[in-house]
Amino acid sequence: MVHRISVRNKLLLAFGLNAFFFAVILYVNLDGESRRPSAIFGELFPLLFTEYLIGALIIFGWLFLAERIHEQFERWFGEEIISRGGILPNIAAVVVFAAANVIVNRSGILFIYWLQTQILDKPDFTIFEDTEYARMSMRFNYVNYVIMSLFVYYLLTHRRIMQRMGEAALRAEKAQKDQVGAQYTMLRNRVNPHFLFNSLSTLASLVQIDGEKSEQFIDRLSKAYRYMLENRDRQTVPLKAELEFLQSYAFLLETRFGDKFRIKTELPPAIMEHTQIVPLTLQMLVEKALRTNRMSAKSPLEIKISASEGELLVENNRQPRLEPDNSIGDCDWSVFENCYFMLTSSARQVRNVFDDKKWTVHIPLIRVE
Repeated sequence: MVHRISVRNKLLLAFGLNAFFFAVILYVNLDGESRRPSAIFGELFPLLFTEYLIGALIIFGWLFLAERIHEQFERWFGEEIISRGGILPNIAAVVVFAAANVIVNRSGILFIYWLQTQILDKPDFTIFEDTEYARMSMRFNYVNYVIMSLFVYYLLTHRRIMQRMGEAALRAEKAQKDQVGAQYTMLRNRVNPHFLFNSLSTLASLVQIDGEKSEQFIDRLSKAYRYMLENRDRQTVPLKAELEFLQSYAFLLETRFGDKFRIKTELPPAIMEHTQIVPLTLQMLVEKALRTNRMSAKSPLEIKISASEGELLVENNRQPRLEPDNSIGDCDWSVFENCYFMLTSSARQVRNVFDDKKWTVHIPLIRVE
């Protein structure tokens, strides 16, 4: 949200700006005799001070008007219209300020010359005479104040753009911090004591009965941990690399659970070569299914991985447990969703679709060439 300038700062800015514009007006409108310091700070001082004060108040009013115009433009054309610039808001600004300036400036001149009749013995009405000088002077006043009002508008436009840029930078920094935090939390939850303890327990029992398979188990376990550690700082990984990790991870699970658990992958090579996902996505979804579903040799837990319309589909048959299996690690689902929220468009997010028979998670694939 862009904050308005305070009333105090508007007043200070108005008087400061008018010190420049009023000096230009004096230089053009005063004749040689009237430009003398003795005349300016003598008999003309009350009138000139009043004109300066009125001019500053006019600029003060332009500051309020410019802020309202900015806000109205954003309501009409969208929040980023001022930051993007373009011909439409600039034309609108020129038309609005020029029209308002003609009205306000004409009213201001009439008021100033009425004030002269009240203050001066010999008011100067030359500006109202039917002469070229009078017409030129009037045109100059209009042009000067139009330029002044547009200067105010673009000054506030610059301020508004800088504020927008500052807000965008803060949002980007916060998003980056959130993303790093989310990925760290997700990784921390993936590399958890449950996984290591269960793997070592399985290995300990396997060593007693099958030395060759225990060697394979150690090899797959080391590959799985290497993958976890190597990708801890990455936002995304190729889907192909994630599936290779899943093979090692699935071997560990199938060794532990036997015929109670199956994973089936049906993905075309083009999908695997040209898409990416958040690291350890598949491990998290597999563990989610293991944690919340029953399984047996007669009714195994079956997980199917496929793709459709730019999404990775991870599907499992539903056999709900009464209580989740706490021996299997879990991940904060909101952290998982947040990782994809920050990497993909709002139209493509993680979705859960389930009924009595199956549960399917739709993961947006990140396309790379």
